Amino acid sequence: MKYEVLNAKRLTSEMIDRWKAIQRSNPALANPYFSPAFTQAVAAVRDDVHVGIIKDNSKIVGFFPFHKSRGGVGRPTGLGLSDHHGPIAELNAQWTAEALLRGFNLVRWEFDHLPISQDRFGKFVTATFQSPIIDISQGYNNYKASINKSARKQFREVERKRDKLEAAIGPVKYIQYSQDQEVLRQMIQWKSLQCRQTGTVDYFALPWCTRLIERIHATRDEDFGGMLSCLYAGEKLAAVHFAMYSRNVWHSWFPAYNDDLQEYSPGLILLYEMIKSAAVSGIHYIDLGKGMSLYKKRVMTGGIPIAEGCAELPSIRNHLYHLGQRVEKWSRQSAFKTVLRIPGRIIKDFERKSRYE
Repeated sequence: MKYEVLNAKRLTSEMIDRWKAIQRSNPALANPYFSPAFTQAVAAVRDDVHVGIIKDNSKIVGFFPFHKSRGGVGRPTGLGLSDHHGPIAELNAQWTAEALLRGFNLVRWEFDHLPISQDRFGKFVTATFQSPIIDISQGYNNYKASINKSARKQFREVERKRDKLEAAIGPVKYIQYSQDQEVLRQMIQWKSLQCRQTGTVDYFALPWCTRLIERIHATRDEDFGGMLSCLYAGEKLAAVHFAMYSRNVWHSWFPAYNDDLQEYSPGLILLYEMIKSAAVSGIHYIDLGKGMSLYKKRVMTGGIPIAEGCAELPSIRNHLYHLGQRVEKWSRQSAFKTVLRIPGRIIKDFERKSRYE
């Protein structure tokens, strides 16, 4: 096998076509995150996006997009905004995780949303999770028949709240694809506020993140694009849900709702409208992203197993990293842990933010 690396901005149309063909050949790569257009969108707003190309003689058999930082550290394209990542390669391509790293001049590749089907990274996995999905490939009625009692109860409750919202505010209207820039900006404001209130990293305050969202919102191709769905009650915007789509998968990205209408559960009303719409749009499933909240448990039909971990090669960079991990562990057990906790928190906060910057 041969390995080449190029800046993502230098992908040719032939490479893009080959990437698409490989993605379509494997259902495990159906998520829009595996589309070349997602990597191109990130590369348009950042300069550190690279694509590793795997060749069998002269034939391209795989692509591996990543951000590369100093010391040969690779991270998934989109950094902390990436909900699925990994190589896009032919199933019978003969590569290993170690060969991939060596071929692309990396000493480590950190991952936290790697599909378990990418089993060549198996030895580096440290934890596994589920990315809940809503399978509507057999139609909306079959979906409703497949859910459990608590989920059906939630359906009825959402219908009741929809009626109350309509009576209190005005007619409820669903828009599947909104091109309204004001609606997009409102979604960003709501999500930014939510991040600050919950103490998570406010990636909406990072210019490259908002530019990426705007770029994907403006993309409407058959294979990839952004989908800004919204729910109105009368003239009032009640909820928005920004997703990405591929040919037969929707991936939930940024749901948000109007806090003034919280008692009506407008976000759930919008989600159920999206489920109905997906069922008649040829969509196989909606991926809700990693994390198991109550509403996901009730609407999901299954999940895609994903893993986190770090693939690495022996190096000074990794030796120093593991040394730092041991020092941190010692500090938590030390009699001086109260004093040491302060710089530890500063370092942790810096590491958390660096996932997005």
